[in-house]
Amino acid sequence: MISRLYSVVARTFKVPAESLTSESGPHTIPAWDSAGHMSLTLELEKEFGIQFDEDEVVELVSLEAISEALSRRGIAS
Repeated sequence: MISRLYSVVARTFKVPAESLTSESGPHTIPAWDSAGHMSLTLELEKEFGIQFDEDEVVELVSLEAISEALSRRGIAS
């Protein structure tokens, strides 16, 4: 799941996957603004076949937070 997550983030924000860490987020990825956040959310939902609720979307502020949200939905790491 982690490699898929990093791949989605890299593709969405056009950054190298190897530059990402669990702490990557809006403060480290310039393209991760509010529009980018919504694009990422949609791409994650497509990739993992899930739908985040509004409360979850606002909590997806780092790769670690996204990984935890996916794990809570039963998507193995």
